[in-house]
Amino acid sequence: MRIFILLASIVILTAAGCGTQERAGANEADTSRVFATVGNVDITERMINEELNLIPPYQRSSFESPEGKRLLLNHIIERELLLQEAENLGLENDSFVIAQVELAMQQVDAARDRALIQTYYQQQVVDQVQVSEEDIQAYYEDHLDDIYHQEPQVKVSQVLVSSPGDTAAVLAALDSGEPFETVVEEMSQHEPTRSAGGNLGWVTLNSPMPYLGQQEEIVRSLFEGEVDDVLGPFSTSMGYHFFKITEKKEEGSRPLDEVRESIENTLRPTLVNSYFEETVIPSLRESYGVTVNEEAFLPDESVSADSLFQSAQNMMETNPQTAVEYYNLFIRRFPDHPNAHQAQFLIGFTLSEYMRDYEAAEMAFQQLIDNYPESDFVDDAQWMIENMGIPPESLFIDTVDEVEGARQDTGSE
Repeated sequence: MRIFILLASIVILTAAGCGTQERAGANEADTSRVFATVGNVDITERMINEELNLIPPYQRSSFESPEGKRLLLNHIIERELLLQEAENLGLENDSFVIAQVELAMQQVDAARDRALIQTYYQQQVVDQVQVSEEDIQAYYEDHLDDIYHQEPQVKVSQVLVSSPGDTAAVLAALDSGEPFETVVEEMSQHEPTRSAGGNLGWVTLNSPMPYLGQQEEIVRSLFEGEVDDVLGPFSTSMGYHFFKITEKKEEGSRPLDEVRESIENTLRPTLVNSYFEETVIPSLRESYGVTVNEEAFLPDESVSADSLFQSAQNMMETNPQTAVEYYNLFIRRFPDHPNAHQAQFLIGFTLSEYMRDYEAAEMAFQQLIDNYPESDFVDDAQWMIENMGIPPESLFIDTVDEVEGARQDTGSE
């Protein structure tokens, strides 16, 4: 026991050192009994109780006795002595202490930010979204044949006894007019259902019965009966059963009122997310003003011309928009590079062939023609302007037709 208390008290000393209790000398509102005084600091009953609340429940009882509280008090005194001496030595200016305080303040700020965001999201986003009756009705009707389809069911209660002689006693009690529930309480030997009035729950045609497993004959008899009918006895491996039909449900759909709440819970997250992304965030962006420095996402100045050009080529098929940005950046940074005219052509080619933006592609090809008239790509750019968007097979057929026509004109075969 002494070892356990010693280990537990070490845990408490560590936990208390990380706590947030105020020192009694700094808290004039604490008028509880004073247990000890260290210098000008009172250690009060309230402080003792606050320390007790920091102890895990499975250890707390060891410190709630007078002896345990004295042990806890001694540790509070030790901690206060160490604290006062450290302050007297000026250790609050130690780099480690300063760093720990700054870290704690950062954690406080982060906790405040999280609480603010969570509160705003709940009050201004989640609570603002209501699932409309139209949406509920539409979802319900869409799932009448699956989620909300209801098989025929009977709800039953049972009396279970172990011998034929007991069955005679059950029949005699029922014949005398004794309520089924009373018979359950007085005679049923199945503890799990006896304490619940014999309730076995709902039974469906093709499912096992609770506690009994697959019982086709019994289930068929239950479905043939009417509400308040008492059937039995039936013999199973557990004994002899009497069943009372307490409720029946026909095959069909579960009522809307029964599933309304679950439909709302299903639809709400999507509606909340849409409201957040399509209404709340755009509105906040407009209110507070948001600017994004797109240049920050581009390669920095240290990237060489060849590397930048190669990166653009590598992304033409997989990420064509970024490839166009990189080619434009290449031309801006290296306007006199031998590959500048090729970069301009590849801008148009990427826009045309990978992005299908023919208007922008035509402008890019025209820039090549205007800015690099001596380029080997001028003829290719002109051809692209004239043939963009035309399926390749059409171009091929036209070419074959032209060749065939030329052959006929010359009389060749």
